[in-house]
Amino acid sequence: MDHYRTLQVHRDADPEVIDRAYRALCLKYHPDVVPSERRGHATRTMQRINAAYAVLSDPAARRRYDATLPAEEGRSAWDTFMSKGLLGMFLDKVMPPE
Repeated sequence: MDHYRTLQVHRDADPEVIDRAYRALCLKYHPDVVPSERRGHATRTMQRINAAYAVLSDPAARRRYDATLPAEEGRSAWDTFMSKGLLGMFLDKVMPPE
């Protein structure tokens, strides 16, 4: 399980970004706010979100977790999007860096 992907943040995300992402996902997936027929799925999703947040919100645990990840040689489209955002990607297409 990729904790960064679970919280929908980039590997270089600041703690504030991780906190905001966690709160936003809790509002979306908390079992108390979803219809009863989706509670099972929401509960499993929240378990993954809570596990990811427990690791990424603790600086020591995050360093240990990051040490287990492969080096970022070729960045995926997801990583590029998360680091630059849509506007940054658009500007790179319109005005490529020299």
